[in-house]
Amino acid sequence: DALLAEAAGLVEWPVVLMGAFDEAFLDVPPEVIITAIRKHQKCFSLRDGKSGKLANKFVLVSNLIAQDGGKAVIAGNERVVRARLSDAKFFWDQDRKVKLEDRLPELEGIIFHEKLGTQAERVERLKKLASELAPIVGADPDKAERAAELCKADLVTDMVGEFPDLQGLMGRYYALDQGEDASVAAAIEEHYRPQGPNDAVPTDPVSIAVALADKLDILVGFWAIDEKPTGSKDPYALRRAALGVIRIVLENKLRPNFRSFFIEHLLEKPLLRSEGYGFGMIPETFLEFTLLVSGGGYGAGSENLALAKADASKISIDLLSFFHDRLKVYLRDRGARHDLIDAVISPDADDLLMIVARVEALGKFLDTDDGANLLAGVKRAANILRIEEKKDERSFDGSPDPELFEQDEEKALAKARSE
Repeated sequence: DALLAEAAGLVEWPVVLMGAFDEAFLDVPPEVIITAIRKHQKCFSLRDGKSGKLANKFVLVSNLIAQDGGKAVIAGNERVVRARLSDAKFFWDQDRKVKLEDRLPELEGIIFHEKLGTQAERVERLKKLASELAPIVGADPDKAERAAELCKADLVTDMVGEFPDLQGLMGRYYALDQGEDASVAAAIEEHYRPQGPNDAVPTDPVSIAVALADKLDILVGFWAIDEKPTGSKDPYALRRAALGVIRIVLENKLRPNFRSFFIEHLLEKPLLRSEGYGFGMIPETFLEFTLLVSGGGYGAGSENLALAKADASKISIDLLSFFHDRLKVYLRDRGARHDLIDAVISPDADDLLMIVARVEALGKFLDTDDGANLLAGVKRAANILRIEEKKDERSFDGSPDPELFEQDEEKALAKARSE
């Protein structure tokens, strides 16, 4: 759809023509061909009407009616497409000569974030996290750890260097080509999902474990260094990561203990390169490490472990609140009333499935006569209380005083409430 809109905007007098390329290029993964033709030539790839497989033809849109019927325009586009696909095939053939696991040392040269270490260090964290999440989602811990180990390896391949949009996808192709387990290969591609509200969530347990590990590590890390979204600014797509976690959990009916997970991750031993970061001391927790490199934290050492625990608890509550905000947006987009959502979410609630179930149950109850009567009574009581507070110029909060009950009805209500 995006290419169609772009093509329509590029031409004033659209003339549709068809070109072709050598069938030998069809040995390259179809997504590579589609991406190369779309990215470089703004052309549309085609599939065979009978088999459904990619055809060796493409559609281009010219901006004029050529006197030769478009032969020269077609020939020019075919020449460029041939060169682009030759490069793609070369990358495909060369990348397969090096195993993904042999590329892992190259990740040490890629900085994920200056305050959160390299991609290699992040991969080590993801391995541990995916292995811990595996039993919760019903995945094999060894497969989850293996998928997490390889999930970023394709970032240093020539193909992904040329076509960054193919990260993950190419990792799956290379993993299958090198004999990795099918679920491990699938997780390498699917751990980036969902990348938007309309993108599918992973359903294979191994993919779920790695996808959750990837997103939760990002969120916990950026919260630890106080790099949170502000207003409309979200340079690290943290809102999308949180929404991805929410969708994975809800659509796969999972019940991880988020707050406990956040604290444990913050208090884990940081994974540092052997040469260290020049602190003059070794941080004892991931939180200490992030605070040290951010320049505003406390010094490392066992005497600061209690402070680290206190900070971890505070960060976990704040991050959980962020999840609640994203969950409210998610539910409102699906028609849930905002007042019902606010009514069931408590500050320490981290069972997202339970929150959704309570919203649905409360909504169904309020649709009944009993629910409508209860809501009317609550509104009436709240209005009376507000009026009395205004008269007495003080607020009525805390538990009611039984000594002040006079009417039989209020005594019965207090008794029923206590039971």
